[in-house]
Amino acid sequence: MKIIVGGNGYPEKRNIITDPSHRYLDYRPRNIWTWINVIRQRLFHKNKLFIFRPLPLMSSVDADIIHLFNEVSSGPGDWVATFETELPRVLPVEGIPKFANPELARELRYVCSPRCKGIIAISEATRQIQLRLLEHFPREQAIIGPKLHVLHPPQPVLQEKNALVERGPLNFTFVGKEFYRKGGAEVVLAFSQLLRENLISVNEVRVNLVGDPGKTHNVAHQAFQDDDAFRRSVEDTLRECPLFQHHTSLTNDAVLALIKTSDVGLLPTWQETYGFSVLEMQACGCPVITTNVRALPEINPENAGWLIRCPLNPMLELTVASVSDKTSLRSAIISQLKTYILQIISDRKIVSERAKNSLARICLEHDPKLFRKRLNTIYMGFETDKNKTFF
Repeated sequence: MKIIVGGNGYPEKRNIITDPSHRYLDYRPRNIWTWINVIRQRLFHKNKLFIFRPLPLMSSVDADIIHLFNEVSSGPGDWVATFETELPRVLPVEGIPKFANPELARELRYVCSPRCKGIIAISEATRQIQLRLLEHFPREQAIIGPKLHVLHPPQPVLQEKNALVERGPLNFTFVGKEFYRKGGAEVVLAFSQLLRENLISVNEVRVNLVGDPGKTHNVAHQAFQDDDAFRRSVEDTLRECPLFQHHTSLTNDAVLALIKTSDVGLLPTWQETYGFSVLEMQACGCPVITTNVRALPEINPENAGWLIRCPLNPMLELTVASVSDKTSLRSAIISQLKTYILQIISDRKIVSERAKNSLARICLEHDPKLFRKRLNTIYMGFETDKNKTFF
């Protein structure tokens, strides 16, 4: 098949550009909205619109289908879209309630169009969020609902198994470019507190952290960002505590090499639409400790890893509406993280068991060949069970 895509970035490579038998045409430079958005944002200070329409005379008429990520198509040609939160994706406008936004109503019409052959949620959590959106638009819901699928991203196995560490230090690894949003501070605080409390020693544990502490903004904290004093304390501890080995950044190959030598992964994240790093860790036989936001309970069930349970809002995310909320959530994350660390140290066999289960679920639920087959059925319109979750 010849497939037009709206870009060739990480989301597209992870969810769309997956079948070597297809030919993919990157139309991002040909998308008129790529250039309109530059004008909208720079000159008029308006929101970006997530719309795809090829520039006049630059459309490939012989393409079989258009496959977009987080975008809707307003132009000619059959299309599908994979999305991570809601479709259409419409940014909030100050002073206009979300469901009264005329842009949202306009773009929903594109999804209702017969040219839209399917919309693909990357998780069941995403599907549930989409259904809540559609509840406010019953006419559109009747048309869009049957087009809605769930298809989790593919993930090949990267290492058959991680050998159980019988003695010596256990290796924990955190990977998160956005250090604070992904829970890097909570990792530092949990391990350093356990060390000060004499509940762990430098002979039992090594902690690798890959992430940039300069990425200070945490979108989950909204108006209640951490102050400079808090960040200095975390970064001083990261630098001075003998447990930690920190890398501001590594190549993807170096990250995977590090994970392959690790026993337990760490992602106590504040905000996450999916959690691709969890799949990569599991595919290396490295079970993961995560929070329970969005899709993480789906891809990190407790037989394959460890879930830090926090209260969630209807969007399946954490709510930080005050400093008190942030403090309470941080305390819960650190407390549960410390509990799991101690359990793991006291019973290393649990790591081996969950490593095997992690690999098994990757093989069963993220098989690349099965993913390609199921995606092709959506392209061809053969899939009849429209609400079935496909891993």
